[in-house]
Amino acid sequence: MGGVDEVLQRSGRTVRGAVARLEESAALDRPATVVRAAARAVLRPRALSDVLRGVPAGHPAHPPLTDVPIGLWLSASTLDLLAPVAGRRAADRLVGLGVLAATPTALTGLADWGTSERNDPAVRRVGVVHGVANLAALACYSTSWVLRRRGHRAAGVLAGLAGGAVLGVGGYLGGHLALVRGVPRQDPVAREVDRVATGVSRTASHEATADLFDPVAVDESKRSTTDHAEIRTWVEAQGGRPALVPPLGRGEPPVPAVIFPSGPSGHGAVPATWQEWFDAFDRGGLAFVRPARLTDAPPFFELTQA
Repeated sequence: MGGVDEVLQRSGRTVRGAVARLEESAALDRPATVVRAAARAVLRPRALSDVLRGVPAGHPAHPPLTDVPIGLWLSASTLDLLAPVAGRRAADRLVGLGVLAATPTALTGLADWGTSERNDPAVRRVGVVHGVANLAALACYSTSWVLRRRGHRAAGVLAGLAGGAVLGVGGYLGGHLALVRGVPRQDPVAREVDRVATGVSRTASHEATADLFDPVAVDESKRSTTDHAEIRTWVEAQGGRPALVPPLGRGEPPVPAVIFPSGPSGHGAVPATWQEWFDAFDRGGLAFVRPARLTDAPPFFELTQA
């Protein structure tokens, strides 16, 4: 038993060391920018973003959804190995159902990653590898289903088993993200939107984005986010409405601002739609910094470079 324990401990250290190297690999930041663009496109419609992040249910949607394709695929492989004749039809159906279930599962994972990766480079990097591994597993199972349909059953079974091995890698990384890195982040706005503060600190100058908002001392720690749904939820919880400060010169983008009950957050701000607001926000490569929790102090936020 001592030898087995030593092997398990050594294996655990090796795996944890590999994950730590992924967390520190800046080379993964570049492909993360591509994934970030996809996440922004998916999360842009607020209603869809809320559903993908589990807001209506009051619970993240991705963790329970992962059990569906994993359970279907592992059940299929079990039938392939233990009941290769009697379980053939059921196994084929399970593989196909798992492929169908993988799409909403992947979208919810993308939503969780998109709301967490900006503030944690480790989440950004491990999340990219996690996603690639799961896509590779999906490709294996999709291939397995096609081969089964075409009568190449042995090859289809092997493709499914290969998918299971890759799925194990993705599942381990997913567990690391959830249990070690704490993804998805809990959104304090969702728990405290019933408290609405009033007032705003603002400057009277028409200056560049980075200098438009005066910093205000807050007791709570700050939270930086680029998530459209989270920003809109926070602003509207304060009674705020989207606005834009007209650009200083030709070719320059407008500056996102907010009109609170006590007044606008920027000089010359005019009402805008949320679509216009987020278009200017994204074009400027900005991040929205706010107190981590609502307080009785006047609403305060900063716009910084993401």
